Order: sequence, then structure tokens, then C-alpha cells
Amino acid sequence: MRFILRARLKFSGGLEGLRGEIGRLLEGSSELLRRGAPPGKEGAKVEEWKVGGEELELLLVSDRYVRAHSALLRLVRELRELLGRHRLGLRRVEGVEYRIELPFLPEGAEDLLRGLRYEVERGEGRVLLVLREVSESDLRRGTVDRLVSLAERQPSAPAAEREPEVVREEEGTPPVFSGNPTEEMEKRGWIQEFPGKGQWLYGPPFASLLGALEELILEEVVRPLGFREAMFPKLIPLEVMKKMPGYLDGIPEGMYYVCSPPRDPQAFSRFKAELKLRKRVAAELLKEAVEDPSYVLAPAQCEPFYQMFSGRRVRLEELPVKLFDRSGWTYRWEGGGAEGLIRTHEFRRIELAFLGSPGEVVEIREGVRERSESLLRKLGVRWRLTVATPFYLREGEREKGGPEAATYDLEVRLPYKGDWLEVASLNVHGEKFAKSFGIKEARGREVWTGCCGFGTTRWAVGFLAHYGLEEGSWPEPVRTRVRVLSAGDKGGG
Repeated sequence: MRFILRARLKFSGGLEGLRGEIGRLLEGSSELLRRGAPPGKEGAKVEEWKVGGEELELLLVSDRYVRAHSALLRLVRELRELLGRHRLGLRRVEGVEYRIELPFLPEGAEDLLRGLRYEVERGEGRVLLVLREVSESDLRRGTVDRLVSLAERQPSAPAAEREPEVVREEEGTPPVFSGNPTEEMEKRGWIQEFPGKGQWLYGPPFASLLGALEELILEEVVRPLGFREAMFPKLIPLEVMKKMPGYLDGIPEGMYYVCSPPRDPQAFSRFKAELKLRKRVAAELLKEAVEDPSYVLAPAQCEPFYQMFSGRRVRLEELPVKLFDRSGWTYRWEGGGAEGLIRTHEFRRIELAFLGSPGEVVEIREGVRERSESLLRKLGVRWRLTVATPFYLREGEREKGGPEAATYDLEVRLPYKGDWLEVASLNVHGEKFAKSFGIKEARGREVWTGCCGFGTTRWAVGFLAHYGLEEGSWPEPVRTRVRVLSAGDKGGG
């Protein structure tokens, strides 16, 4: 992918006498425009610039890691500060022409681009998207980043673009099962598909295994690192949700919305009458009775943690704060649709959330990573650690001074598919969530947040895909924690 942006900045006065200062800032910006790119990657750079009257024109070229519009916004910040000292204000930022090379134009691109002037040129093995007269708000709102995210996650993208960066991979023990665990559990009555899309009823055998794996995660990873258990709400007001970077502004299509009922029983009179007379659930009458959506079912599970500190001042001396929640379900309308138990819309998770100094947050995440890897070794499954692009940093950059990888994913191998299944996501947010929720340090020092989510339903599926459903083949750490299943339990009744 390649990004070429010609931009124009208009100030409140002439710039000719400041040409030298502007030049020195731009010529010394290489480190600023590389920040967030992996080692050996170029990031962004200023190819050309010129001053004319009250305007500064820039030509920025970049790779996928620090995209040209992100680089422009970094420079805007620096130029505002420099020229503000000369009593010059920034009046307008405009993308005159933005040329973006993509492997293909992903589905949904037209919806994202609606309202923008653009052209598409198709060539062999690539698509050139040309945007014209792009306003500052359009550059900031994440359209380009969502286009790239769509291209990266859609199956028609070239394999070279989708292949993750693998940090480490371990074979584990040879698998003893090659079937589809979801299908096998259905046959045995361990689980039953529920009428709701992406929902399942889990019988005692699966629930016992899930509980055993959750206890192992708590014993081996969570509690030794000093996390304390809390119980977070799962009905999240939209006012809280809008502070979560990358959700309502990025994937509103991935959430379940909840409407509050009125306190007036008469509001449902027509709905009740229709149900009694015609035995029909009249959704259109239900819509008339309930209020507009005001909540979502928790899609991240850590939203209440950040809200706890929203608008507050904290002291580094009293940090870090480390909490975990396993009190309920997580709800997401997963991209690609539901698929057995590996992609459900209602699933179990253990969510770790933490707040501290930058060094503390990175250290906590690394502790979670190390202990999680150790647990996977103990379980004997084949696993790998990959660097992922976090949804809250869609342009692929990290917060200043942040770690090389904002997000690590832990994945296990599914022998029956030959695919990898993500079972944990380990994140350092930098300042992003602290800024969004207005969390400040009493003396102005930096505070960061992080979260680590363990999809325990997926842990169970990955475990069964490797070992099968016969308890005798399971490794000792799991077998000793699973209660002896009675014949009745195995029937799921």
C-alpha cells in the first residue's frame, strides 16, 4: 500500500519571512513522521514543500504504517505551535489530492466514500483511489483507515497483505483429534444451537470444561499478577460507549443496541392485543412502544473500567490499578457471520483492564503475555504469538514512546481446518483511552491504559480441536479440574 497526499495549509498572515523556520521544522521531522512504524519500515516523509503568501503546500508520501494523512496531522500540530509564536493562526487544512494505492477496492468502500469527490483507476494487481478537495474533518474522521481495515480483513485481499507478523510459534504435542469439535459436541448433546443467531446452549460437560479452563487462566495468569476481581455492568449507555475509541465511530455495525421500555403499561396494549388475538409477535408495534436505543450490550467488557476514572485526577503513586471481570457475556456481531463456536455473537471472556504509568502498563501486558504463553505450553496445544493492528489505532501507529507492538494476539491451531484461532488479545492503549475518558494525572504526568481479553469459549474449542472429547486424552492440569462427568451429564439433559 502507498499513500501520496498533496495538502494545503492556509494561515492568517504571510509566511515568506518565516520560510527558514518552516524549512528547519520540516527537514527535522523525519523522526516524528516515522514514529509508530516497525523497525526497517519507512513511515512517512515530506517529499516537497513550498510557501506562497499565506499558504504552505506539502507533498507527503508514506507506506501503510504511518499513513500520509496521519503524518500531515502531526505536522499541523507542530506548525500551529511554531507559527503561533509569531501570532499566526491556522485558518484551513485541505487535502488537495490524495492518491491511495490499495490491493483492491473492498466491499463497503462506496458507503465510506459517500459525500467525497473520488475516482477509481484499476490496474493489474492494484487499485488507485484518488480523493480530491478533502477537508480537515474528512482527513481526521478515519475514512482512509477504515478502507484499509476493510481491505486487510476481507478474504479477497492478497495473502501477502493479510499474513500477520509472527513473533513466536510452538508446535506443542501432536494432536489426537482431527474432527470438528462443534459438530461432535452437537452429536453428543454437549451443546445445542439456540434460536438467536450466534448463540448456543452449553450443557454440563462443556460448562465443566469451560470452568476448568477459566480457573487455569485465573490461577496461572491473572491472580499471580495481582489482578483483583470486579463485576462490570454489561448494559453500556451510549454516552459511555461514544468515549470508547474505535467502536461507535468505527464498528457501529458490530454491536447490539438496547431500547428502554416506557413505564406506562398502556404503551404495550396494542402489542399485547395482537399477541393474544393472532399469536403473532408484532415487531412493528413493539417499535412504537419502546424508546430509541440508548444502550449497547457490552462489546468490549472493559468499558466500565475506564468510566470508573472518567473525568478524574489520579496519582501515579497510587497506581497501577489492575482489575478483571468474568461476570458475564460479551456481545459482538462478528464480521463474517457466526460459525459454530469459533465465531459467536454471545461468548464468554475474562477481561483484564489496567491503568498506570507508561512503564507499568507495558510491564503488566508483558507479564500477561509471558504467563499466557507458559499456560499454552502446559496445555500442549500448537500456538503462536502475532503482532496485530489494533482497532483503536487504525492508522497502524502507536502512542509516543509506546511499545513496538500495541497489540499482540495469541492464536491456537485448529487441526480440522488448518487455520489459526485467536484466543487472547493483549493491548497497550498508550494515552488514547485516558484522553478519550478525560483521565488525568494530578501533576500532569502521563497515564496509560491497557486491556487483555481471554475468549474462554474459544480456548475450549481450541483445546477440544486438539484433544477431542474423550476426557482420558486431556492433559492432567485440565482433567484434574473437570468434575467427574456422570452419564446424565454426557447426555446434556
